[in-house]
Amino acid sequence: MVVTADVPLKRARRALPAGLLAAAIVAGFAYAAPPGDRNAFVETTIWSLLVMVSFAGWGSLVKALVAPDDDVDLGLRVAWGASATCFVGGVLMVPAAMTHPAALVIVDVGLLGALAELLRRREGVRRSFAFVLRVARREPKLACVALLLGALVALRYLGGIANWRINPYDDDIAYVPFVQRLLQTGTLLEPFSIRRLSALGGQSFFLELVAIRASAVQALTFDRSMSVLMVVLLLVGHRDRGRRPSLVFLFIATAFILTVPSTASNTASAYSGVAFFLALFRTLVWVGGKARAPWRNAIVLALVSSATCTLRQSYLPIPVLLLGASYLAWWINSRRTAPAIREASLVLGFTVVALLPWFIVAWQSNRTFLYPIILGNSNPAMALRGVSTTLASELVLMLATAQEGLKVTALGVLVFATALVREAPARKPLWALVFATLVSFVMLVHGLTSSDAPNVGRYAFGSVVAMVLAILLVAATRPERARETRDRAFSALVLFGSLAALVASQTATMEPLRAAVRNVASAYRAAPRSQTAPPEEALYLRLQKSIPEGERIFVMLDEPHRFNYLRNPILNVDTAGYASPAPGLPYFQGSQRLEEYLHTIGVRYVAYVQPGFSRYHYRREYWLEMLNDESDIWRTHAPYFLDLCDNLTEIAGRHRRAFEERGLAVIDLGADK
Repeated sequence: MVVTADVPLKRARRALPAGLLAAAIVAGFAYAAPPGDRNAFVETTIWSLLVMVSFAGWGSLVKALVAPDDDVDLGLRVAWGASATCFVGGVLMVPAAMTHPAALVIVDVGLLGALAELLRRREGVRRSFAFVLRVARREPKLACVALLLGALVALRYLGGIANWRINPYDDDIAYVPFVQRLLQTGTLLEPFSIRRLSALGGQSFFLELVAIRASAVQALTFDRSMSVLMVVLLLVGHRDRGRRPSLVFLFIATAFILTVPSTASNTASAYSGVAFFLALFRTLVWVGGKARAPWRNAIVLALVSSATCTLRQSYLPIPVLLLGASYLAWWINSRRTAPAIREASLVLGFTVVALLPWFIVAWQSNRTFLYPIILGNSNPAMALRGVSTTLASELVLMLATAQEGLKVTALGVLVFATALVREAPARKPLWALVFATLVSFVMLVHGLTSSDAPNVGRYAFGSVVAMVLAILLVAATRPERARETRDRAFSALVLFGSLAALVASQTATMEPLRAAVRNVASAYRAAPRSQTAPPEEALYLRLQKSIPEGERIFVMLDEPHRFNYLRNPILNVDTAGYASPAPGLPYFQGSQRLEEYLHTIGVRYVAYVQPGFSRYHYRREYWLEMLNDESDIWRTHAPYFLDLCDNLTEIAGRHRRAFEERGLAVIDLGADK
C-alpha cells in the first residue's frame, strides 16, 4: 500500500517543473488577455512573454512535422515558431484578414501548442531543471556569472519595453501607422510610403502581435526585448553534433549581444535580423547533424529563410547566398550531386511558396515585390545610389561603414579567424554565413552610396552581428582533441577579438544600462493606460470626424497612427518624393497639377500639418537645412518635400478648411473659399 501511494506522489513531483510553467502561462494569459485598465509596462511585459511562449508552441508544431523523434532546443523552436507565424500572417494579409482578432487567434493557438508540449515533455523539463541545478552545485562561481548575465538579460528585456522613446521621424509617421493599419484593416496597403516600398512587412507583423496589448510608444518591445531574448535562447541551446558550447565562450557570446553598441534608430529590424540570421545558421547546423528526408530539412530552412527576407528588403540576398554557398560546399565535400540538388530545389520551392503571400501584398500596395530591382510605383529620379559616386568614394564609404557604422571592435580579426578554422560539417554553415554576409555587405554599400556610414551600418547590423555570434559558437564547440596550430590560432583569435569588442563597448554600455533602470522604474510607476491617453488622440479624433465616413484622406501629419483606418481610407505620405500610384505625384509642376492628381485618385480631403506647426518631420526649416546636407540622399529628397509643402499651402488658400486646430488642417478640395 505504501509503495502504491508513493507512485502518484513521485509522478507529481517529477511533473512539478512543467506544471509550474504551465500554471504561469495560464495565469499570465488570464491577466493580460482580457481587455482592461492596467499598468502598461506590466501588461506589455507579460503579454510579450506570452507571445514568446506562443512562438515556442508554434515551433513545437513545426518540430512535430519535421522531426517528431528529435530533441530540438527551446531557442530553435521559438525561431521556427516565429517563422511559421510569419508565414500564416502573410497568407492572412492577402484577403485583408490579418486583423486584431486574427492576431489574437495566432497567439492563442501557439499558447495551446506550448501547453501541450509541456504536458508531453514534462519529464524532459524535469531533467533540464535537474541538470541546471547539478551544474550550479558543481560550479558555484560559474553559476554566479550565469545569474549575473541572466539578470542583465532580464534588465535588457524590461528596458526595451520601458523605452518609450520611439523615433518620430520614422516610427510616428510610418512604422507605427503600419501596425495600426494591420490591426484594423488586416493588410498593409501604403502606396505613398518609401518604407513600405522597401520592406515586405514581416517586422510590422511581429509588431502587430505585440500591439494586441501594447501601446504605440512601446513599439520597441519586439526588436529590443523579444528578439534579444530569442538570440540568447539560440546561443544557450546550440549543439553541434552533440557537443555543448564551452561555458566561457557561451558567456562571452551572451555578453557580446548585451553590450554591442546598437546602430538601430527606429523600430525597423535590427536585433530581429540578428535573431533570424542566427536561427538560419543554427538550423543549417541542425539539418546537417542527422540524415533526414529532404523535405523535412527543406521546410524549416524555407520557413526561417522566408521570415528573414520579410524583415527588410536588404536582407533578401543573404539567405540566397548563404544557402547557395552551403549546398555548393555540401556537393563538393560529399561528391553526391543528387541529394544536394534535390534538397536545394525543395528549399527554393518552399521558400517561394512561403514568400508568395508577402509578394502579393507588396504588389497590391506598391506594384513591386523586389525593390529597387523592380521599381513599382517608386519615383525613378529618387535613386539610392549617389549621383557623383566613384570607385574611390564607394570604397571609403565601405571602410567607414565597417569601422564607424557597425561599431563592432575587432571585426576584421574575427572574420580573419574563420579562414583558419577547419569546419567539419559538409554543409560548412559558418563559412557560408561569412561569405553571404560579406558579399551582401558589399552589395548594400554599392546600392546605398547616396547615404552615409551610420545609416548604411543600420542595414548591415543584423547579419554582421549574427555572423560574429556564429563565429563564437563554432569556437565554443570545437572538439577538445583539436590541437593543431590552426585550431589553436582560431580559438585564440576569436577569444581576443570578442574580448576586445567587450572591453571597447563598456563605456557605451553603461549609460544604456542606467537608462534602462530609470525607464523601468518610471514605467512601473505609470498610471493605468486609460488614464494616460495623450491629448493628441482626441485632437486626431476631432480632425477625422470633420471628414465624412468613407472618404479618402491624403495625409501628411506627425502622428497618423492615431487615425481610425476602418472609418476612412488613409493615404499616408510618410516621405515625399519616393512613391505614389500612377501617374505619380506631379512634383515641380505647380499646385494646380497636384490638385488634379488628387482628384484623379479619388481624394477630396487633404489632412496636413501646417509648416510652422510640425513638431518633427514636416518642419519646413528642417528641410531647408537638408538642402545643404553632406549626404546625397537628403539633398535629393529635400526639394521634393519643400515643393509638396508649398503646393499644399497654395491649395489651402483656394479651398475651404473643414478643420483647423493647433496647426492641423483639413482641406476640402470640393469646396472653394
